[in-house]
Amino acid sequence: MGDDGVGFHVVKELAKEIKDENIDVKDTSADGLNLLELIIGYDKLIVIDAIVTEGEKVGRIYRLKPEDVCEPLRSVISSHHFNLTTTLEIGKRLFPEDIPKEITVFAVGIQEVSKVTEEMTVKVKEAIPRVMDLILEEISSG
Repeated sequence: MGDDGVGFHVVKELAKEIKDENIDVKDTSADGLNLLELIIGYDKLIVIDAIVTEGEKVGRIYRLKPEDVCEPLRSVISSHHFNLTTTLEIGKRLFPEDIPKEITVFAVGIQEVSKVTEEMTVKVKEAIPRVMDLILEEISSG
């Protein structure tokens, strides 16, 4: 997982902190239409993931809306690999009342995704408590 596993590590720590029975904390590697099963029925969704950036931005935290991440795909080869924006667009058409109305993406800048390792770089590891604070603040303000 290396730096690309930053979302997993944040979720693992958040699960220890969040005790509110109205909040579910889930780790998943689901994408595409498989992701819809996990998000249907929620009012609010917070996604934590890695985003590939330039070297000086490794460890930087981005607060985004799905439309900031990428444009919906108009044609794809496989429904299993839709990006988040496309998945949400399809979900809104299929289940308009059941898709979360408020969606926030927290992305941590990483540089290396091809190296197979369990170790995270120092800058990405240092971002974990900062991302957690931002998410906890987001939850408490909502």
